[in-house]
Amino acid sequence: MGPLRILIVDDDEVVLQGIRSLLSDRTEWEVCGEAKDGLEAVDQVKNLRPDLVLMDVSMPRMDGIQATRIIRREMPASAVIIVSQNDPGVVAVQAAEVDAGGYVDKNKLSRDLLPAIERVAARRNGRKARKTRKSQPRSDAAEAKQKDAELARRAKLLDLSFNAVILRDGKDRITYWNKGAEELYGWTQDEVLGRVTHTLFQTEFPEPLGSISALLRREGRWQGELVHTRKNGTKLTVLSRWALTVEPQTNAISIMEANIDITQAKEADRANSLLAAIVGSSDDAIISKRLDGTISSWNKAAERMFGYAAEEAVGQNITLIIPPDRRDEETRILQRLRRGERIDHFETLRMRKDGVLLDISLTISPVKDGSGKIIGASKVARDVTERKRADERLRKNEEQLRTLAEDLEKQVHIRTQELEERNAEVLQQSEQLRELSNRLLQTQDDERRHIARELHDSAGQIIAALSMNLAALDQIVSNNQPLGKVLEDSRNLVRQLNQEIRTTSYLLHPPLLDESGLSGAIHWYIEGLMERSGLSIDLQIPEDFGRLSSEMELALFRIVQECLTNIHRHSGSEAAVVRLSRTAGGVKLEVQDEGKGIPAEKLRGIQAQRSGVGITGMRERVRHFGGAMDIQSNDAGTKISVMLPVPRLEPEDVLQEVRIV
Repeated sequence: MGPLRILIVDDDEVVLQGIRSLLSDRTEWEVCGEAKDGLEAVDQVKNLRPDLVLMDVSMPRMDGIQATRIIRREMPASAVIIVSQNDPGVVAVQAAEVDAGGYVDKNKLSRDLLPAIERVAARRNGRKARKTRKSQPRSDAAEAKQKDAELARRAKLLDLSFNAVILRDGKDRITYWNKGAEELYGWTQDEVLGRVTHTLFQTEFPEPLGSISALLRREGRWQGELVHTRKNGTKLTVLSRWALTVEPQTNAISIMEANIDITQAKEADRANSLLAAIVGSSDDAIISKRLDGTISSWNKAAERMFGYAAEEAVGQNITLIIPPDRRDEETRILQRLRRGERIDHFETLRMRKDGVLLDISLTISPVKDGSGKIIGASKVARDVTERKRADERLRKNEEQLRTLAEDLEKQVHIRTQELEERNAEVLQQSEQLRELSNRLLQTQDDERRHIARELHDSAGQIIAALSMNLAALDQIVSNNQPLGKVLEDSRNLVRQLNQEIRTTSYLLHPPLLDESGLSGAIHWYIEGLMERSGLSIDLQIPEDFGRLSSEMELALFRIVQECLTNIHRHSGSEAAVVRLSRTAGGVKLEVQDEGKGIPAEKLRGIQAQRSGVGITGMRERVRHFGGAMDIQSNDAGTKISVMLPVPRLEPEDVLQEVRIV
């Protein structure tokens, strides 16, 4: 029996060298040829007729799955083992669909490749041995012994299979259960022998079991996806392949069932389908490429963005859409991808098929295989041309706005300076008016003092002399009754006139203000007012209030005078309270009544400093001393509070209030 002739198919020289090295120690095996892609593999199989083909999947021109389908259909004598580093679940399903004899993960070549080839060699040797036995007459005992040995050998080989292999009779009772089935379903062979498979697995069929059985009897084989239940109750999806054989002597039916777990593959398929749908419907261009820059996928958005159909782009280098002056970018990008880096929102230029340049934003991620090895990259490109134009328009608008703002700021600055100058003039004029007002008040007070002195010193003295003359005359003519009555009336009138002149003089400028101070002057004024008006006034002032400057005493007296005059004339109140006190920092005056209050509209005018002459005069007197005045009024009465600062106070001056009735 000749050596096992093997054809190796792979486009990666490193993998080819590794497989050759693994096979070099097996003298019973012979590498009869090599191929770089699927098309070359089909031609080599037709010419070389190898016993076994080790087939890669991802290759240019024609992939390994398509090549295997052709080989198994046209050259069925050549067995095929799929060798790939793609997702194991997906490749296992693909291998079963194209009738491959097995599948080996490239990441586990050193462990799994040689055992897989040995299984193929064992099947080949078994077929040759059967042909040899047919040509040589044997005794029944020898044939029976040989048959038992063959069955034992087959059982051993089936136990080596990674797939779940099950034999069952015509009534679907299990007669054989290999190690792969134990690992997949969880039952041991002793637990399942004799049981009906579909009941054991709680099988969910894609179509009625009767139609499947009919197809199996008619064609001898059936293949489909089934849902089974493991011993632990979990469900799995399997690719199930059934082959029916009939024993010639007894017509006994035997069914071999080989099941491959494709649960993960189905999930991966669904995920891939969902991912494909997302990629296909995305408005962003999504492109994948190998590490050499070859484009491997190209979605619809990429077609719209760059103008190339997928058929035109796939297989071309990514430089297809990179302007010549940007080619160095791709070199740097590939270097970063090989280091496993991700590139986010990299803005650059790319070129359409018609030569138009596009502003795009790129996000590039490395693509890894099952072992974590970087095998390519995925690229998401977003056309930001309009955004760039909008940004440029925005930048120009911002510059224009900035220029306008600067001009406006200059104009505002100039106008502000003009207003400040005008305001300074107004303030100066206002200060001049205030100074004039203060001078007028001082002049008025001085004039009052002068008039009061003239009334007291001149008119008062003359009236006093006249009164004395009238008294003397009264003594002379006392016996003349009519004339005496006239003289008495004249003396009373002179006495009344003298009293009025003295009162007027005191009101113009109380002499007590200069002689005994503010306390005495206010006390005298209140007594006179109560006599003349009938108003009840409560004066509260400390006994040791002390003296203030003459100007401040006069100002406070005039404020009290104005407040009480307004209460008498306008408030309707029958009582008033005057409180005067000193603190460490000044003098406080409060005048309060129980009248009808100031109307709201008039009060707002007073608070806005739109008031009559009396309130204005009070406010100017307070402002002259740097003090503060507050007016509060409601339907329960009005309260006027004045606070004047006193620069220098003796330490013993404290706030006291003494009620004087």
